[in-house]
Amino acid sequence: MTAAYTTSEEYLPENPKGEVTLQVTDKETKEIFTTRARLAQSSGELANPEPLTIVRGPHESVEEQWYIEILETDIGDLEVNREVLWECIKQSREESNIINARSDELRALLLYLVETNRYGSVSEAVRELLRDHLSVQFPELVEEYVDVRTEYEREEISSQLGGDRE
Repeated sequence: MTAAYTTSEEYLPENPKGEVTLQVTDKETKEIFTTRARLAQSSGELANPEPLTIVRGPHESVEEQWYIEILETDIGDLEVNREVLWECIKQSREESNIINARSDELRALLLYLVETNRYGSVSEAVRELLRDHLSVQFPELVEEYVDVRTEYEREEISSQLGGDRE
């Protein structure tokens, strides 16, 4: 039995020619993973094509049939560099914590969510949507962040209380 996959149009790169990285869902197992693959609108363009349904639209109700040739499936496993994460936490605490996407499109969509009472503010929408997305897409990063942040704060408090004196 041939595997079949689905993905949202939002995960497609602007130019889907050649090797691409995208998130797909295995239709049978419902497993969501990030993969390196080749995409085509015709099965004849790929060596080992498998069906790929691309969904789009406000309710993802529009489907388009493409094909995918999966090259590597384990790229979703993110090995977290604790030193870099530590420095990012430090930088985030020392500098501005404002996130700026500079996008009229995203701001308009976020404003819509606020105006329709789905979120109380654009900031709240950004925080919740990013938090949800990061938890799903990079769970190992979120887990490691919690550990490193706890360690960072423990060291910071210890330093403030004079615990670093010998």
